[in-house]
Amino acid sequence: MWFPLHSRFKRLKTKKDKSFREMENQITELQKQNEILQSLLSFHNEEEKEYGSEKYANTILNNMGDAVFVKDDESRFLLVNNALCELMDLPRAKIIGKTLAENIPLDEMKCFLEIDRQVLSDGIDNTNEEFLTLEKNQKKILSTRKSRFIDSNGKKFLVGVIRDITESKLADQALKESEVQLRELNATKDKLFAIIAHDLRSPFNNILSLCEILNISIEKSEVEKSETYLGLINSTARNTLVLLENLLDWAKSQSGQISFKSEKVKVADVFEEILEFSSSIAKTKGITINVTQSDEIEVFSNKKILKTIIRNLISNAIKYSQPGGSIGIFAVEEGNQVKIIISDTGVGMDDRTLENLFGITTNTPLPGTLNEKGSGFGLILCKEFVEKLGGKIWVESQKGKGSDFKFTLPLN
Repeated sequence: MWFPLHSRFKRLKTKKDKSFREMENQITELQKQNEILQSLLSFHNEEEKEYGSEKYANTILNNMGDAVFVKDDESRFLLVNNALCELMDLPRAKIIGKTLAENIPLDEMKCFLEIDRQVLSDGIDNTNEEFLTLEKNQKKILSTRKSRFIDSNGKKFLVGVIRDITESKLADQALKESEVQLRELNATKDKLFAIIAHDLRSPFNNILSLCEILNISIEKSEVEKSETYLGLINSTARNTLVLLENLLDWAKSQSGQISFKSEKVKVADVFEEILEFSSSIAKTKGITINVTQSDEIEVFSNKKILKTIIRNLISNAIKYSQPGGSIGIFAVEEGNQVKIIISDTGVGMDDRTLENLFGITTNTPLPGTLNEKGSGFGLILCKEFVEKLGGKIWVESQKGKGSDFKFTLPLN
């Protein structure tokens, strides 16, 4: 399912390059149309009476695809075409003789008028990208080309061409977002392949090796060693199963196959079910898990997803706790949400590790206190699931002083 990503990315890049070329062509075309407008204005002023050029000029202007206009030195519209009326969603009578300042927000009005004054003063052709908010809160992005024209009497006019580039800009923005998403997907694919190649393969090799050693131990009737090897096989198999379930859950969530339907859930019941699984793993390191009872706390959430989150956080705490250490689990109500805390007395983390903890491309997990290997994928899954349940997750930790993983969920 991952291999078409490269070709998709290539197609998107081609579209993006095409979009930039189209923008350059649009600016060139606007410049050409502006030159035509200046010629029309000159023709309109010098030959109007003899040839009736006003009607002629309007005919040409209305056949132009882009919005065009002529303004006086006070930024009042003197001449507009049908395309500009359609762009502004106003009849010609409400445009001619006005600056339209009363029809747009104050900040946009100041920007429009400032550009007009600059072009009229300096006589420098000006190409801009401007923003226009119309009535009914319609927002448009405009590519404008303005220049100054001085007639034979020394009177200044502002000639302009406007093109609505809202759709192309939004398409370009969507293209950039798609490019970012594709890069993230590609990084995720690489991470998954690394997990499958190493973090799933290695435990199975360890289990096979331990089974061979166990067989030898049984033949020699070494009961005490056999029990030790069985314990190692059991804990390795359980940890591998957790990782496999994480991979399957994440794959389902990415494809939309996980249902996030909510129900009323007692937090204490979730803790109890998780402890049945986690306690046996904690015992192999002599770690005690203490739960602060919270029978009265209920959340409207997804029980299966909540169990996945807490299970991963407890497994992480066990991994980085010293043998003989302890883990605390708490749940407290805070306003309209519940905060759940998994606290350990383990090795803790420095600031750099904390910054990269939940990033799929930056998370580089360290081995546990008994050299347990891990992918770090469980924490990435926790973050995604907590956010999909409407909460947030964070960590408070100091090197050598343990860590507190905290996440919130809405009560309703």
